[in-house]
Amino acid sequence: MRKTILIAVAAVSGLLLPALPVFSPARAQSPGTVGTKPAAPATGNGQAAGKSAPGEAALPEMKRQQLAAREAALAIKEQELKNLAATLDARVKELEAAKAGIDRSLDARKKVQSANYQKLLKVYKGLKPDEAVKLLDRMDEGEALELLSEMDQKRAAKLLPLIKQERALKWTRQNLAAK
Repeated sequence: MRKTILIAVAAVSGLLLPALPVFSPARAQSPGTVGTKPAAPATGNGQAAGKSAPGEAALPEMKRQQLAAREAALAIKEQELKNLAATLDARVKELEAAKAGIDRSLDARKKVQSANYQKLLKVYKGLKPDEAVKLLDRMDEGEALELLSEMDQKRAAKLLPLIKQERALKWTRQNLAAK
C-alpha cells in the first residue's frame, strides 16, 4: 500500500514522467549530410536527452533512500531476532537445569521410597502369618498383592492359604501372566 501511495505521489509531482525530447529545426540533421553525428535532441529545459532531467535524477536518489531505509529496518529486525534467540537459548538452559534438578530429586525420592518399602517388607516378613494376613486383607488389593509378590517363597506359601480366596487367585493369575 505504501508503494502505491509513493508511486501516485511521484506521478502527480512529475517525478515519473520524463520530459519528452523536443527537436529544434536548427539542430535537425539535413537529409543530405552523411557521416556526421546528429546533435543530441534538446529537452524542454535545455538539457540533452542523454542526461537526466531533475525529476529523473531524484528518482534514483529516492530509490537509494528507500533501500537505505529498508536496510536499516532489516538490520533492526535482525538485531531483534538475535536478541530473541539469545533470550530463548537462555530460557532453554534454565529449563534444562530445572529438569536436571527435578530428575535428581525424583531419584532421591525413589531411593527413599525403595528403602521404606524394603523396611515395610521386612516388617511383614517378621510378623506371624495370622497377623500379616489380617493386615494384608485390610490393605488395598494392589498393594497387598505387590507385598505378597515380594515375599520369599516360604513366606508366601504360609500366607496364601490364610488370605481371601479371591486375592489368592488373582495373585496366582498375575504371576502366571508375568511368566
